[in-house]
Amino acid sequence: MTLDDLAFRLNEYSGDEGTTFDAFVTERGILEVVCSNDDEFPIHVTMTETQLLSVTPLFSTSEVLPDKQGELNDAFLRLSPAVPLSSIGLQGDTYILFGAMALSTRLEVIAHELAVQAENTIDVLEAVEHLLA
Repeated sequence: MTLDDLAFRLNEYSGDEGTTFDAFVTERGILEVVCSNDDEFPIHVTMTETQLLSVTPLFSTSEVLPDKQGELNDAFLRLSPAVPLSSIGLQGDTYILFGAMALSTRLEVIAHELAVQAENTIDVLEAVEHLLA
């Protein structure tokens, strides 16, 4: 499977709950996926030799209220177990939500995990919005 193949298959996919995807490979070779249940935050998918990595940029460290950095980090540590199939991290100066799947994962499972990651993005942002500028 290539990212182009995955983009094609996701664009043709419709889940049981009507979830659809708009996916394309960018000039940088990253698959950008927009899920119909959250069209505001695209998921970036890359491929290694063994897995698919999915990353949703959330916000920059500069968007955190100056005196709330510690509270935000504590909130993320507490939230992480409550967001299935996703983890929260920091990549450079950007907070991210991320997940990983084996290359052998069936399309239905990939679609489900991407849909869950899109839903988790909304849940995580709602939980910490009071800490952002």
